[in-house]
Amino acid sequence: MINQRIYSKLSINIIIILSFLLSISLSFHYLSKYDKLIKVEGTDGLIHPMLKSAVGIHWNEADEIINDIKNSKNIFEYGSEYDEFLPQRILALYYYITDKPIYDEHRNFETNNGKFLYLTLKTLLFYLALIYFTHKITKILPITNCFYIILFLAVEPTIFQFHSSFWNESLFFPLQILLLAYMISPPSNLFSNFWIGIILGLMFSISLESFYLILPVILFQILTFKKKSFQVFLSCFFGFVLILSIITFHNYKRTGNLFFMNDGAKSALYLYIAPKILSMSEGISDVKAESKMNTKKLKWITKNNINASFKTKGFRDLGTIDNEVDRLKYYNYLQYSALNIIIKNPLTTTKFIFIKNLHTLVLNPFYIKNYYKFDTVRGEQSYYKSKTHTNEIPLRIVYSAVIYIIMLFGIFYSFKNIDKIVIFFIVILALYPVFILGWMGANRYFVPSLIYLSIFFGNGIAGILNRKI
Repeated sequence: MINQRIYSKLSINIIIILSFLLSISLSFHYLSKYDKLIKVEGTDGLIHPMLKSAVGIHWNEADEIINDIKNSKNIFEYGSEYDEFLPQRILALYYYITDKPIYDEHRNFETNNGKFLYLTLKTLLFYLALIYFTHKITKILPITNCFYIILFLAVEPTIFQFHSSFWNESLFFPLQILLLAYMISPPSNLFSNFWIGIILGLMFSISLESFYLILPVILFQILTFKKKSFQVFLSCFFGFVLILSIITFHNYKRTGNLFFMNDGAKSALYLYIAPKILSMSEGISDVKAESKMNTKKLKWITKNNINASFKTKGFRDLGTIDNEVDRLKYYNYLQYSALNIIIKNPLTTTKFIFIKNLHTLVLNPFYIKNYYKFDTVRGEQSYYKSKTHTNEIPLRIVYSAVIYIIMLFGIFYSFKNIDKIVIFFIVILALYPVFILGWMGANRYFVPSLIYLSIFFGNGIAGILNRKI
């Protein structure tokens, strides 16, 4: 029998503090081991194990922003067009204030340049949000349930590992916790709802895929506040639009065009799903499908007199187009071309998305460790081609199954102490990444859903221990 005295606000706060210390210790360990330059087998180049792929691109973009600041550019003209708006600017601000270089004199990523403090500050932000969440949730749910909810959020390894990384998820999590606190105990005052709009806007500035989150939140407000909902969702919408307006104004000052959704959002389907669908539907290899699409792309560019410059003219080389009107037309073509392939092959698309979603839902608590350990993310020498990946799959499947079974119990148990509307919308928020990004088949994209599902995990454990399920 578990001693009931462990369930208290004091024990929850101790868990949060110890988890924070454990997290920064893990960051220190990873930096001690991987904050270095290594040679990639078969090439002459050097890479930083912690700053590969998209992460490395973000750091390069942060360096561009720092150079723009030093060159006294207008604040609304810093940088160029990036997939996300906020992460690079936060990183640039940190390195500008600390006056430490991102690159060395050979244009390799600098080592021992303040990364530990940066990771510590990001981690602190998460656990401060967790303290605020604890304050809110202990007023609504039994202390036993709260204990296991916070324990899950504080130490669940799939979430925990990202605090010791430079992926954008670690910036996204604290905002999710604030949104979850709002859903559990929604205030009706306009100022609080304005700030929820700000939070949703900041989430969009970190992850473009979060753009449509405003819709379930507004629907939640309408069903919760009913006759009073108009002013509530209007204040939330104004907060959201404020952030979009800042991003739009920045893009206008930089390019002369009004937009807040960049080109990357339009090219994702073209690069990652359309060639797979074409390959499956026509029974050809992925390489042939990409070649077929690339040939059409280059012909369209010539036919429409688009002045584009390419490095390789390969499928993934989308080229550079200086003329903003031509670039908009070009990326619209990429989007429509991808959608045309997807719509014409509904059965193949359904099968492909179903398989990819299964991959997405398998949790990977080893992701960051392996991201650092292996030299490349893709290719023959990558983690996905390794024995490590194969050996970890059974463990991940069992771990995922246990977590999801407990959460399923928790959903049923939650009907005893949480409003049905709240339960419904927490599930919607948790499934949102599956609807938007499940077709990518990347389990990293589902990790944010665990923040919302923590409510059901905590309730599930409490229900099992109390034998009420």
